[in-house]
Amino acid sequence: MKKVTMWGVALLVSSLFGARGFGEELKALHEHPTLVQMLFRNNELRRSMGLRPHRISPELTKAAQDHANYMARTGQVSHYTNLGPQGRANKYGFGGGVLENIAMGGGPDNAFVMWTNSGAHYASIVSGTTDAGFGYAVGPGGGTYFVGIYGTSASSAGETEEQIAAFLEEEKQAAARLAAAEKETAAEIDPNVKPASANVDAQQKSAPEVKPAAAGESQ
Repeated sequence: MKKVTMWGVALLVSSLFGARGFGEELKALHEHPTLVQMLFRNNELRRSMGLRPHRISPELTKAAQDHANYMARTGQVSHYTNLGPQGRANKYGFGGGVLENIAMGGGPDNAFVMWTNSGAHYASIVSGTTDAGFGYAVGPGGGTYFVGIYGTSASSAGETEEQIAAFLEEEKQAAARLAAAEKETAAEIDPNVKPASANVDAQQKSAPEVKPAAAGESQ
């Protein structure tokens, strides 16, 4: 068996994530799977109208998540509380004008169904803007809250769907390699130690999936 030390595992992690800034960009809010799902759904609608897909903006995502958290915490579903759409965008460093969609209940697809069936909300999705940000939060009673913010940035800080998808695949592969390295390390320390999955009783049922109460707290 190839000798793998904990130092070797650390080097593996560093090599896999160093280019993205491990421990920092790995946890970037705009790369959260639920928010990426919202970007893809949003861009499906734009492509169906022959429009260019939106990039996802880190600044607009923070502003959207800020308001999703606020609505989940207070139960107030309104554009104009919590500094208002423009105030939130400016707070997180987005200088251009913005349009905002909000929704309550169900999942991301339900939010887009509601927005698509509302003239003003649909107009935001298919607007001439170049960037978007999304937020998602769950309130104390289990209610879900969604926010989409749209604007045009003079910078190229936003990331395309392709860039996001490539990073998520890189993250998935890196996690698998790290898990394999850790198993080798455990076996080296004690050859009688087996991965937990090898000892799970066949009758044991997996615990239900637990979703975070929010996609992430605003910075």
